[in-house]
Amino acid sequence: MKTKKMIRSLIIILMLSLAGSAWADLELRISKTSNRGIPIVVAPIPGGAHAIIEADLNRSGRFRIVSSQRATNIAGFGTPVDAKRLGMLGAAFLVRGRRSAAGLDIEIVSTASGKRDASYRIGNLPNQRRVAHKAADKIFEQLIKIKGAFDTRLVYVTVTGRAINDRVYRLYVSDADGYNPKVILNSRKPVMSPSWSYDGSQIAYVSFERGTPAIFVQNIFTGQKRMVSSRKGINGAPSWSPDGSKLALSLSVDGNPEIYILSLANGAFKRLTNSRAIDTEPNWTQGGRSIIFTSDRGGRPQLYEIGSNGGTAKRVTFDGSYNSAADIVGEKIAFVRRVSGAFRIAVKERGQRGADIVSDGRFDESPSLAPNATMVVYATQNNGRGTLSVVSDNGYAKQELFSPAGEVREPAWSPYLR
Repeated sequence: MKTKKMIRSLIIILMLSLAGSAWADLELRISKTSNRGIPIVVAPIPGGAHAIIEADLNRSGRFRIVSSQRATNIAGFGTPVDAKRLGMLGAAFLVRGRRSAAGLDIEIVSTASGKRDASYRIGNLPNQRRVAHKAADKIFEQLIKIKGAFDTRLVYVTVTGRAINDRVYRLYVSDADGYNPKVILNSRKPVMSPSWSYDGSQIAYVSFERGTPAIFVQNIFTGQKRMVSSRKGINGAPSWSPDGSKLALSLSVDGNPEIYILSLANGAFKRLTNSRAIDTEPNWTQGGRSIIFTSDRGGRPQLYEIGSNGGTAKRVTFDGSYNSAADIVGEKIAFVRRVSGAFRIAVKERGQRGADIVSDGRFDESPSLAPNATMVVYATQNNGRGTLSVVSDNGYAKQELFSPAGEVREPAWSPYLR
């Protein structure tokens, strides 16, 4: 694939190539489950919260889910369980829950000791699925010792309408498992490259609503938006700084695309790169000290890192002839790598060579890490139509967020909700 592919997120050709049809809510489909990890059983909970908790834990690739049917009619929440019955569950931990007027109570019981390891109360919320997601977060943190990231959100782009003149582009925000989708933007012109603000209240994105690419910032709760960059040429690939005060972006105002920093307070631009290459897809490292971006300055698209105050760019990827579209959380990087002619999602640690390929499609793109870096959402193709998939960073578990009739593209995973 030619270098032009590297900047397809910046140009209208990408969006015009999307085949749209009728939109429907995303459906969660488990396509790969882990047979490794901690064996755990979640006893049935009135209202179905156990199914949501199971799906969340399964998606992480850290657990082996034992059927909840094994725990049917087991002693109720907070009561002792016969050691023999616990031993027959085939799990290391039993999760039990109960609903009350105050919310959802859950407890984690060790099947080895028969004792309660932890218990939590999750208060009621208008979105009842969030209660179950919060419960899954507590279980994950207790057993894995990493903060859970199930009670988070996704933003993504959809396209409906087959004919160019009939197409409608939408920005959707949903729960991290694809449920409760809400439209935050409708447009007859292409929309692309959404990016979350540090506090999860705003989205930066590229829109062609004025005929040429411009970058907007929109509040997801009020719908208020403002244009922040509409310079000559390409305005693309916005990425929010960790402190929320700046955007990194790719501008071609001086000819070829370069990386710039935009101060949102005063609208000042600062140019970071200066080369004859195509520099695009910037993303901030933790703390905002540097930016990793895609460049073909070495002849083929690879990842490079440059200080957020400028300096010399250093190459990050050395394996493979095509690496692009990095997303960074902590010391982990998810990106696109070409493997035997296919474009797959890879995950690596910063400062280390080598990477794990965690997806198996032919046209996988736009990876975005969960805020705890244990899962990656990305865009892929299913029977020729755009869908989303979530894969664990170890590749052990995968779930599809499938639209029965529609195109879905360019997901971005939110930070932790506040």
